[in-house]
Amino acid sequence: MAAGSFWQGFADTLKIRTDKPELLRAQVGALSRQIPVLYMLLLANAVALAYTHYGTAPDWMTVHAVIVLGVICIFRAVAWNRARVDIDDVDVCIKHLKRIRVLAVVISVLFTLWAITMFDYGDAYQRGHVAYFISITVVGCIFCLVNFPPAALLVVAIVLGTFVFFFGTSGNEVYVAIAVNMALVSLMIIQIIRSFYANFSGLIQTQNDLEAQHQTMIELSRQNEALALIDPLTGLSNRRAFFSVLEDTVNAATKNEAFAVAMIDLDGFKPVNDVHGHPSGDELLQQAGRRLRKVLGPDTLLARLGGDEFGLLLKGYDDALELIALGKELCDALNRPFMLNGVTVQVSASLGFATYPTVARSPNGLFERADFALYHAKKNARGEAVLFAAHHETLIRHDSQIEQALRKADLSTELSLHYQPVFDIRSGQVSSLEALARWESAQMGTVSPGTFFPVAEKTGQVGFLTRVLFEKLMVDMQDWPENLPVSFNLSARDIVLSDTVEWLIDEIKNHRIDPGRLTFEVTETAFLRDFEAARTSIRYLRDHGARIALDDFGIGYSSLRYVHELEFDVLKVDRSFVAPLSHNERSRRIVKTVIDMCQNLGIDCVLEGIENDSQRDVIITLGGRLMQGYFFARPVREVKLDALAEGVGK
Repeated sequence: MAAGSFWQGFADTLKIRTDKPELLRAQVGALSRQIPVLYMLLLANAVALAYTHYGTAPDWMTVHAVIVLGVICIFRAVAWNRARVDIDDVDVCIKHLKRIRVLAVVISVLFTLWAITMFDYGDAYQRGHVAYFISITVVGCIFCLVNFPPAALLVVAIVLGTFVFFFGTSGNEVYVAIAVNMALVSLMIIQIIRSFYANFSGLIQTQNDLEAQHQTMIELSRQNEALALIDPLTGLSNRRAFFSVLEDTVNAATKNEAFAVAMIDLDGFKPVNDVHGHPSGDELLQQAGRRLRKVLGPDTLLARLGGDEFGLLLKGYDDALELIALGKELCDALNRPFMLNGVTVQVSASLGFATYPTVARSPNGLFERADFALYHAKKNARGEAVLFAAHHETLIRHDSQIEQALRKADLSTELSLHYQPVFDIRSGQVSSLEALARWESAQMGTVSPGTFFPVAEKTGQVGFLTRVLFEKLMVDMQDWPENLPVSFNLSARDIVLSDTVEWLIDEIKNHRIDPGRLTFEVTETAFLRDFEAARTSIRYLRDHGARIALDDFGIGYSSLRYVHELEFDVLKVDRSFVAPLSHNERSRRIVKTVIDMCQNLGIDCVLEGIENDSQRDVIITLGGRLMQGYFFARPVREVKLDALAEGVGK
């Protein structure tokens, strides 16, 4: 059984492994370096044997035969040395290996017959040289062919087989012993060849496996790199890809090349997330991305930068009218209703453009100006496209000046509070005061809160302003009657930070102020930023006795939902509904609806922006009670409580 296995393994070793291309290539590569050495070895040994037999053996054996064999060896060695085998072609490799196997048989037969024939001439030393020649030559050849067992084993079988048979039957005890010894050595050599070949093929397989793993890692790396540049939700490019391409485009731009960067933001996306859930919000973003792609085509860089914000890189656009027309088309595409899980929702989109090289020549400059144009659109032209222009640059510089002035200012000295009363028109009394921030900058003079608060919020400074102003309010309230309520405005950033609202309650307690006297005014922007955090903060303030007012009611997207879920104590109707009351029936109906809703809910309704008696009179007929505006009193620093009631009778 063991013998059968051995000969089966031997037979398998003689085969050319056409099923392993990499092994074939490795064998041909190794043989192309070793076979020239084999031929030189044969030639050197043959010349040495011919030399020792010269004069004893016939000249045709020692001279002519050696010349023929030498020519063959030199020719084959030079041919192999010059050969440029295309090892990438498996068929070529197989052809070469088959040729090597045939030549191994031919060369083995020729040299063995020549050496055996030489044995009949000369003395014992010369005959011993023949035995030495055959043994040393075959060992050298085997080492040269060890990477290709089919040839190596054929050499062993032909040369050593002939050697063992010839000397084993010579009748000479010494030669018989050598033949027996060589037979044993032959078996060992066969096993060594098989073992070496197994290791060689195993090494090639290992190299192939490592190369395959390396290629797999390269492919995974490429896939990861590609994924690192793709937004997983929408399948669009992501923020990293956008800025990378933008930077490359700017760096490669020629002197006369023009292109545009655009920023798009969905107005009303946050309420969709809050009302219908995040899966619906995700579906909205996916549909929005598809709509934008349909308008832009496949070649325009479209990226989701985060949240509900998208970025575009528009090459070849330099005409303002063309950009605005494209912006309108994009906004219109997003303004159409979306169908989300069987529910129809409506959002809008605002867009800002910045062009290269007109407004900026750097990636950051283009992005910042496109972002500012978007901010300007959301603030002044919501749902439309705005192209960054020269006057926007002036606004940026102005905002930058304000930012720097805020950073350098002694805010505890320069900031102050002015107070504007809210009147109860029925009782003729002051219902409450609203604290309004004022800034008298040492560098810039008087700065409107509508100007410096947005800058402070964008730059992260608003929290400090809130604390400075609230401390001033606490000091002022200690000198006022204990039954006089005051409202204080919180920014969107303030209301979503738990440490800020906790600090507010701590300050109220430290100054021994009744929390019920405080009403904190918040705008819908706070809920658009982070609804859950804002709701948690509002509950915390109300749980500690403070009241909450929703400011600028009516100009947002989902104010009724906020009124329902957050249980506000006060609604302040925005002045945009009050201004046309005297001549606009629709405005009167809207205000009447809000007043009635507040009465039904048991909450206060404050009408802001009363500037004349006709507005006051209309509100009275509509059932309004709490009013605030320049018609009654302007904000003042020093509150004179006795004089406040005089405005009621105007």
